[in-house]
Amino acid sequence: MHSGKRWLIGLILPGLLYAHVAGALEFREIVDKAKARAEGEYQPPPLVPGFLRNLSYRTYQSIRFNPQASLWRDGRSRFQVMMVPPGSYYTHTVKLNEVDADGVKPIPFDKSGFSFPDPELAKRVPADLGYAGFKLTYPMGSGDEQNQFLVFAGASYFRGVGADNHFGLSARGIAIDTGLPSGEEVPSFVEFWLERPGGGSERMRVYGLLDGPSVAGAYRFDIQPGETTRIDVTAELFYRNPVDQPGLAPLTSMFYYGENTARPRGEWRPQV
Repeated sequence: MHSGKRWLIGLILPGLLYAHVAGALEFREIVDKAKARAEGEYQPPPLVPGFLRNLSYRTYQSIRFNPQASLWRDGRSRFQVMMVPPGSYYTHTVKLNEVDADGVKPIPFDKSGFSFPDPELAKRVPADLGYAGFKLTYPMGSGDEQNQFLVFAGASYFRGVGADNHFGLSARGIAIDTGLPSGEEVPSFVEFWLERPGGGSERMRVYGLLDGPSVAGAYRFDIQPGETTRIDVTAELFYRNPVDQPGLAPLTSMFYYGENTARPRGEWRPQV
C-alpha cells in the first residue's frame, strides 16, 4: 500500500441509527486532521514522566478514579465517563474533548478525581498531566447503577462487553505488520471527541484520531450498550509509508503457551 492511500471501513448494524449533536462536530473534520498528519512527518506522542512509566502494575492498579467525579454525572445522560490515569503500560496521554450543543471543549485533567496509594506519589503527579483514556458506564441492569461496558485505553485498544459479560478480547483500531520479521508497528489513538448524549438516550458517539509511523486515521464509533453491546465503526486511513500487512478490525489477546510450545513447569492447562 502506498503513502496517502485511503480506506473506508464500515460496519452497518441494522437498527443502530444515531442522531448526533447537529453542527457541533462532523466526521469530515476528524478525517481532515488525519490526512494532515499523514502528509507530515510522524511525531510520537510525548511520554509521561519516568516515575509514572516505571510504576509497578500493582502500584498503578492502586490508583483509583472516584466514580463521583465521572463526566456527565450531574446531567440527565444515562452515560457517564470515568477517566484512566497514565502510568505503567500507559506511557503517554491522549487529548479528550467533550462535544455538546455549545460546541467542542477540552476535558481538563483533574488530579483530585483520583485516589493514590501514596501521598508522595500524589504530590509528584503534575497538575496538567492528562488522561491515558476513558471508560464508559451505563445502567446495564434494571436499576440506576452505572456499569463499565466500554474502555478506550492504551495504543489503539478498545474493549466492550454486554450485560452480564466479563472483559476479554480487545479490539484495535488497526494492526500493522503483525507477526512479520520486520516487526510490528503499534499506532495509537492520540485524541478523542465524546458527544454528550441527550437525556434518556440509549446511544452515544465517540470520534478518535489515530496516528503511527506509517498510518494516520479518523474513526467514528456509534455505540449502543445492552444485553449485546453494538459498536458501529467507520474509519478512513491515510498511509505515510508502505505497509505489507495491514489488519483491519483486528481482535487481540495474550498468548502464553499451547500445543506448539513447551508447557511451563507446574502448569496443568493444555494452553493459556
